Amino acid sequence: MAGKLDTRRWSGVLDLGQSLTGVILALFLWTHLLLVSSILLGPEAMSWVASAMELAFLSQDGHGYPWVVSLIAIGVGLLAAFHVLVAIHKLPLSLRQQRALKQQMQVINHSDTRLWSWQAGTGIVILMLLPVHLWLVGSAPETIGPVGSAQRIWGEYGYLIYLPLLLTVELHAAIGLYRVALKWGAARDLNTRARLRTIKTVLSVLFVGIGLAALLAFIPHTPA
Repeated sequence: MAGKLDTRRWSGVLDLGQSLTGVILALFLWTHLLLVSSILLGPEAMSWVASAMELAFLSQDGHGYPWVVSLIAIGVGLLAAFHVLVAIHKLPLSLRQQRALKQQMQVINHSDTRLWSWQAGTGIVILMLLPVHLWLVGSAPETIGPVGSAQRIWGEYGYLIYLPLLLTVELHAAIGLYRVALKWGAARDLNTRARLRTIKTVLSVLFVGIGLAALLAFIPHTPA
């Protein structure tokens, strides 16, 4: 009996950890996207944001500390790794589990189950692409800015990583927050659940649109 209680307690702790790290990562993602989208206001706006992120206001020469960005990248990577380790035990990893899930989805047409499958699929894509993005940014933080970022995105074909990462991570984050809200009691009736699903869709479209606009806004700043 005590063993079962300990197992349930740890399961609850892991569930809470997954929810908390998911919310933190989603909020960081949207904050990061809004900061990057400062390029839409012009190169001066993004240069100011980049300097602020490097704590330029604390340095005597005004050049800041690019290594701060590297530390942020490492912190995000560790948080994402913990989130993956906690969540991975719920994924249908074996062929047998995948077949069972597929059969269940064919029999039971449940929208939230489909959302979970989309979240799992996008999570796998993110797991492959996010470390590359964090490495590109964390290993050369001094290049963050209108010209340096444009060169990385368009001059060095980084958009091949950033475009699918943008689409999958925004979808994953919106679904994740929706499922966290359901799990912890934010929706106690079908009408509230429907409103939450609408909010999720609006957020996905909004942030994907902002991200695409920001990527395109870097094109004029790409070195010839």
